[in-house]
Amino acid sequence: MRLNLVTTIQLSTKLDIEFDEKAPETLFEVIISDILIPRYKENKDWNLSLNIIIEEMNRLISKYQLDPKLKLGLLNQVEKHLDKDIEELTGTAKIEILFLNMDDYVEDIKKLITAGKEKEQLRHDMAQLVFPLTLFELGELFIFLGKRAFLK
Repeated sequence: MRLNLVTTIQLSTKLDIEFDEKAPETLFEVIISDILIPRYKENKDWNLSLNIIIEEMNRLISKYQLDPKLKLGLLNQVEKHLDKDIEELTGTAKIEILFLNMDDYVEDIKKLITAGKEKEQLRHDMAQLVFPLTLFELGELFIFLGKRAFLK
């Protein structure tokens, strides 16, 4: 039986953190506030910033022999922050963070709708536009468009 250990771990930023494997949220919060958000502010590249914190977690897992599932926990914690904290700190909406070309999608949808095409052609063109998106991305797009339409 493995005992619950509280140990001091050091981030790549040289910050020491007391890590409790039964309560890893503190570590996640520090990684988000001290690494993710500053890196995103620096480079404005969401995917790069996420890769940086995943690599940080990989390093910690390897160095301190931590549970690899902590990566998933970190990403879940990031997801919890997307709608409020990260949006407020970066000035970028969640949808724009996740999809760098979201404004292009919105503009293309607007052009399609205002082009005066027949319904069948409009459906076909719209399907072609959103075909590459995943179900998650489509859901986020609909939420974004719904908020824009109904909450103004």
